[in-house]
Amino acid sequence: MIVAIVVSIFSAQGAVAQDELAVLNDNLEFLDYENEQQEYTEINIVELPLSIQEVAARDFAELRILKAYISKDNTYKIILQDNNNTKIVFASATGEWIKPNDNKS
Repeated sequence: MIVAIVVSIFSAQGAVAQDELAVLNDNLEFLDYENEQQEYTEINIVELPLSIQEVAARDFAELRILKAYISKDNTYKIILQDNNNTKIVFASATGEWIKPNDNKS
């Protein structure tokens, strides 16, 4: 019985952690965690192409880049933040804003 209790506690913690990782977008809809987290690897902010850094500074002047990720197909996921807001955007290597998986042909 103790084993069953321990297993259920660990299972509940895993479900809560996934809920915490889901982020609300501007329309207050949950982004699909599975699709959002697919194949993105965290990189240093300085590794972002200059074109992306410039467009982020221009389009989101009130926000700062908190984290950056790259996928195998060279698209970037950028987490922007200020004191009250967090925004997740996706960009191509040339600095164009895209929706996730837009670049598939």
